[in-house]
Amino acid sequence: MSAQADQYGNELRSTKGEISELKRMISRLQNEIQAVKGQRESLEGQIVEAEQRGEGAVQDAKSRIKDLELALQRAKQDMARQLREYQELMNVKLALDIEISTYRKLLEGEEER
Repeated sequence: MSAQADQYGNELRSTKGEISELKRMISRLQNEIQAVKGQRESLEGQIVEAEQRGEGAVQDAKSRIKDLELALQRAKQDMARQLREYQELMNVKLALDIEISTYRKLLEGEEER
């Protein structure tokens, strides 16, 4: 019985050692889990922040595109107006050239007489 009690005592000490080692392992794993959870939360925050910055950049880009499209439209309208004015001036110049030519012929005719 004494030998058996010693054997059980040894097994009990061995089991207590294993339990102690498992408790340390569990504690270490729980700390690692908490650290990983913290990293995950940090990364999720960074993702949200990056998404917000991206959405802001997209909105800014869309606004800039809209402004540029409006500026392009105004430039096209201005160019069309200037083209019409140029054509009107060219028509006036042509009419004046014809009138000058006509008067020149008339003067030449008067000088010949």
